[in-house]
Order: sequence, then structure tokens, then C-alpha cells
Amino acid sequence: MGIDPTPKSFKILVTCLKAILKYLKSDIESLKESKLPVLSNFNKLSSKEIDLIKEEIKKIKYSIRECQTEVQKVIPERKRKRLAAFYTVNEGVNLMANITYEFLKERKKKSVVLADPFVGSARTLTTAIQKIGASRIQKVWGVEKFPLSALVAYASILEAINGEMEKVTIIVGDSFKVIPKLFLSSTSPIPKADAILTNPPFTRWLHLDRNYRNHILEIIMKLGYERYLTRRETGLQVLSMFLADFILNDNGLLAAVLPASTFYTLYGRGYKKLLREKYTLLGFMDHMSKISFSEDSGFKEVIIVAIKEVNRNTETVFMRLNGAEKDVARIIMRKDSHNIDDYLINIYNLPGFIDTNWLSLLENKKLRKIVVNIFNQGLKNGTLGFGNEILGNRSIVRGVEMYGPDFFFIPNKYWKIIEDDRESIVISNLKNKDCLEINKKFLVKTLRKPSLYSNSIEITSNSYALSIPLVEINELPKDLQYYIKWGMLSGSAKPAINAYGAYWYSHTYKQIRSKKPFGHVFIPDKVDLSFKQRGVFANYSKENISASKNFYIIKDHDGITSKIITSWFNSTIFISTLILLGRRISDTWTRFVENDYLELPLINVNSIENYCAMQIVRNIDNIIQKPLPPLWDQLYDKYRYKLDTSILNAIKIKNPESILHELYNILSYGFESHYKCL
Repeated sequence: MGIDPTPKSFKILVTCLKAILKYLKSDIESLKESKLPVLSNFNKLSSKEIDLIKEEIKKIKYSIRECQTEVQKVIPERKRKRLAAFYTVNEGVNLMANITYEFLKERKKKSVVLADPFVGSARTLTTAIQKIGASRIQKVWGVEKFPLSALVAYASILEAINGEMEKVTIIVGDSFKVIPKLFLSSTSPIPKADAILTNPPFTRWLHLDRNYRNHILEIIMKLGYERYLTRRETGLQVLSMFLADFILNDNGLLAAVLPASTFYTLYGRGYKKLLREKYTLLGFMDHMSKISFSEDSGFKEVIIVAIKEVNRNTETVFMRLNGAEKDVARIIMRKDSHNIDDYLINIYNLPGFIDTNWLSLLENKKLRKIVVNIFNQGLKNGTLGFGNEILGNRSIVRGVEMYGPDFFFIPNKYWKIIEDDRESIVISNLKNKDCLEINKKFLVKTLRKPSLYSNSIEITSNSYALSIPLVEINELPKDLQYYIKWGMLSGSAKPAINAYGAYWYSHTYKQIRSKKPFGHVFIPDKVDLSFKQRGVFANYSKENISASKNFYIIKDHDGITSKIITSWFNSTIFISTLILLGRRISDTWTRFVENDYLELPLINVNSIENYCAMQIVRNIDNIIQKPLPPLWDQLYDKYRYKLDTSILNAIKIKNPESILHELYNILSYGFESHYKCL
């Protein structure tokens, strides 16, 4: 039957069969002739196996509701995480059920076709049926890849609609193959949906087989969504939502759990475009206290609610869910709340830098207002510009990726540097005391990890990265040969050997040659917004050096320019931008990527007046080498205040002192208490 044979699987199977037989009003042998898609291979069971099931049915006391939550645990954890096969938590399920109820009430619909193209165990659909009443169901259908989950979905829906079998269709298969085959035919055996409630797969694009990736892209283009594909390397959830759109009737309801990344990545821009062009987005929610709406997911997730009709005058409710799903559903669908204005935003009138990340619309409204005000004034004055205009499109580069940092970085946990002169370094093995001399033509001075430089703006690096040209090992100096062979024998170079094979020791060299990752300004790849151990955001180096993949490097700028850029990235204005617009990857961790920095406003070093530039430089010089306390402890400090004030003056912001005090108050009383308690 395509089900992994485990005790739990068998228990779930028997429970489902018992439920189906209850409504079929027949014996188990009749299931062999059943044409139910979820039982397509049942006729392959032997009489002995049938007898075993009969006996177990008499004894089983498991409920279908239990099966709905337990069936996902049958999928091996590693496979489940790779496929992102996660089911919606109770708050999400209840919210979508209440949304469906309010939708039918508002539209005065007497019956509805419910669907989920990624149905799982149908917890969302069954909860919705229980909420709206089985009598209002015209048809309910779904598609599920895992046979046991599909069987649970069928049995649970059948139970929810009191055994009206003709109203239920659950198909076992891949939605990207099943749905086009059904609905591109002249007559589909099932109708399109009036309401789709779904939690589509979030499988990482690189985890999908290349042929399968090409296949589903072809399908999506065939269905007419090519213009919404902003890039070929996309998110599976975006393609899933195109599929959902294809089967949703006009004026139909969509409620979906989606990874937050859908709304701040390049590949998600196409879906945001589709929402604007074909839908009225009624609600956009994350959870007040949880990262995800999916059990065991670990992804930052949101729930969206939309109607497939366009009304540009309808504003979207952006809010955080914290219980009271019934009340929230009423707010979203009918807007009958005294405080609703605090949550309403028109997604058609967003500034470009806000539109890049819709999660920012869930953040502190006062903070957003201040940041938008600063950006609008600066852009109008010409004292702020977008990163790509000021720095150049290729000015920000990710640092060097090293497969085996305890081989490619020196010093490391096996070797220390005992001499460092102009031409070479001498290293000593911490265990056997062997000493080797390595010429600096095979070394690049490199920052290793952000935590080493988290409390001082100006830094010096005492670390090197190996950069070995593509030559045979025996063509290299003897000491370097010895070090390479040590890396092979010790296992410290194993990741590079496995990844690159021949010339594995040259993979850093190739990156350095192609990317030229050298600069004076260094930005951490990601940061904990609690700032418990971090007093600075960006680092500055007098030397033109490189960095690991844990940093972004700003290239081709030095001297005063690099100090002003460093000042901007360490200013409270930028930290506020990071809080507001960062790509949130957990409750406190966030990040920007290269494209974000290039699309965000940045102090225009080419347009600010000279005396303002020199004032910024003087103020950063006062703290550039100081050990700085965690960020929250710097608020109202005279040095930070002077630096922030000089930046606001340089970009010609009106009432800079007033704005700065308001900003400090928001951060101090709003975010500090929140992040410190996590």
C-alpha cells in the first residue's frame, strides 16, 4: 500500500479502515473492490493480512483525531525536515476555520467547495468543516503525496461530514502532476475550489532533483504563470501558491501558511505581484510568541488571508496572532474592531524600501514611521541614495567559503602562529610541536567570525586563510606540502576533499581570484537583535583585507568614505532599519543579503557637505577603538548620540534631536525589554 511497515503505521491504518467501514456499512472484504484512490492497492492484501486487520479492528481504541497528529511522525524526521512536511498548529488551524466561517457568512454562501492541494492529514479542512457545518459542504477534496497521510485525510474528512462519501475525494500523488492533469482536461471529475486552506511544502529548491525542478517549472509556465517567475531558482511554496491560484474560483477564499521568506526574497516578488493583481489581501499575520505556524518547522512563518478579487481600496490587516482566533477572524473578514486602524495598511502605496519586506509592516508602527520619515527626507534631499547607486552593483560581496576552517584558517585549533614577519609566518602544531614556515604568497589576511570583533569598530586581523594556486602538491614548498598532507591525515581537510576532489586545497584561491573579496568595511552575515554580546554592527579595518563567508565586504572604498559608511552601519538609524526590514530567521536573529544593502537607502557620501562628513569622521574616531558595551546600554550615551546626530545633520533631517530622542525611547522601552527577555 506504499506505507512504511511500522507498529505506529499499522495502528493508524487500522484506525482509518475502521472509520471508513463504519460509513461504508459493509465488511472489510468489500474494500478490495473499492475504487477509493486512497485504497488503490488494498486488493493486493492476502486473506491472512485481511484476517489480521479484522482482529485489530475489534481491539483498536485509537481515534482519527489522534491519527491526524501522529501520522506526520511516521515519516522519518530527516526526510520530513528535508521535504518540509510539517502540519499546521492548533492556532493556525482554528484561525483558518474561523476565517472560512466568516467568509461564508459575509458572502451569504449556502454551500462551498473546500480544497487543499497539499492536504496532509486534513486537520485544517476537518476543523473548518466542524466550524461551518457539514451540511454546507458541496465537495471537499485534496491531494497528498504520502499514502498513509492521504488515508488519514480521507477518513477524518469522512467522519467530519457524517459519512457522505460522494462529497469527499482525496487523491494520492504529487499535486504538481495530479492537478494539471485533472484541470487541463475538458472535464474534471472534481470542481475548482471556493475556498483553499493550505500549508504547502517549503522544500528548499536545492533539495529537489534537477529534473523535477525543471518539470514543475514547465508545468507552472504551462498554467500561465511565467510572468510571475522572477527567477528560476525559486521557492517551492511560491510555485505551490501559483497552483492554488489555478484551482481557486474567482471571488474564492485563500488562507495559507507560508514561510516569511516568501515576502522578502527576490523569488517571492512574483507572488506579491500576483496577490496585488488578482487578489484583495485581507490579512497578514505572524505569531506573537511562536516562530512557526507549523509543528516542528523552525521556519519563521506567516498566515495570509485573501479573496480572489481585486479591490485596491481595501486595506490589509497586518497583526500578530496571540490567541482569540475567532475575534481575529472577525477583524480580518469584517473589520469590526475599534482599534482596527492601527493594523490597516494599503499594500498598493508602500515605499519601495518597505515593499521589499512585508514583515516590516508587523513591526512597531512608531518605529516604521520614523524610519520612513528619515528615508523620505534624505532621498528627497539627495543626501541618501540607494546602495547600488552609491556603492555600485558589485560593491558588496560575500566573504570566502571554506570547507574545513580548521585547515584553511591559520591559526586554528591544531596550529598556532609563533612568528609573523613580512615574508612568511611560522606555525607550530599544538600537539607534536612541529614547526612549519609558510610564505605569505600562499596566505591572505582574513577575518574569521563576527563574534571575535563584536565590541570594537576598528579591528586588526591576526588570522590568515590559505590561498593555494591550482598546481600539483609536489610543486609547492616542502613545508606547505607537509601541511596539506597533515590536513588529509588529520581529517581537518575532509570537507574540502569530499566537495572538490583534485585540487581541493585551491577552492579558496579560486574564490579569491573571482570575487576579489577585499575591503575596509565588514558587515556580519546575520545578527542577534538582542545584542547581548554585541556592541557594534559593522567593523572597519585600515588594511585592505578579506573575510570569511560570515561577513559581507564592501569593496573599492577606503579612507574617509569607508569610515562614513562604517558610521552609517553602526548608527541607531541603521540598527532601526535592521530591526524593521531585516530578513527575520528566528525570534531574534535577522540578516540582510547583498541585494538588500543595494536596494536600501544609504548615506550618500558623494553629496553630503564636507564639514558634515568631517564631523561624522571625528565622532566615529572618538569611539572607533573603544570597547563598546551591548547596544542597548549605549542608548543615550554621549558618543552614540553625537555620532547619530552628526549623521542626521549630514542628511539634513529636520528636528534631528527630537527624532533621535523618540527613536531612543522606542528602542529602549519597546525592543530592549522584548529581546532581553528571550
